[in-house]
Amino acid sequence: MFEPEPPPAPRDLSSRLFNAALLNGRTFRDLNEDERANGQVYALVGAAAIASAIGSMDDPAVAVSNAFLVVAGWIIYAYTAAFLRGVLFDSIHAEATRPGMLRVVGIAYGPALFRVFGIIPNFGDVIWLLSTIWLLVAIAVGLKTTLGFGNYWPPAGILVLGMVLNGLLSGLIFAFL
Repeated sequence: MFEPEPPPAPRDLSSRLFNAALLNGRTFRDLNEDERANGQVYALVGAAAIASAIGSMDDPAVAVSNAFLVVAGWIIYAYTAAFLRGVLFDSIHAEATRPGMLRVVGIAYGPALFRVFGIIPNFGDVIWLLSTIWLLVAIAVGLKTTLGFGNYWPPAGILVLGMVLNGLLSGLIFAFL
């Protein structure tokens, strides 16, 4: 029986961004292994931070805080995933390096680019909320796929812990605004 290998996944940023937004597990696995993709992910997270700042431009202090929190959230989710993978889920035979988790979580930040539309009156908050939900779902799919989990409970737990840490940091920052 003839079973050809699937073609290699495209490695340009726009293809990876599109496929990750469509929750394509192969894209997340490819990024986990591709050490040359760091620049692409850093650029994407930077663009997501800028989009978040523009989307909340009505208050400059909030805009700067949101940009900072996008980058901080990316690091928090990635390091939480790498840490919990090593501590709680060590029986799973999947490689989870910190740089790999930064790439996997970072590409999931593609939907945050829609936060630029957060500045639209009456619709901005809805767009912001939907892009955040999409981003969290993409992170869960990326973690499930790359860490080899059989279901979504471990990624959901990682996300909840990441949200708590991110919420504490957000609360601390916004307490001073």
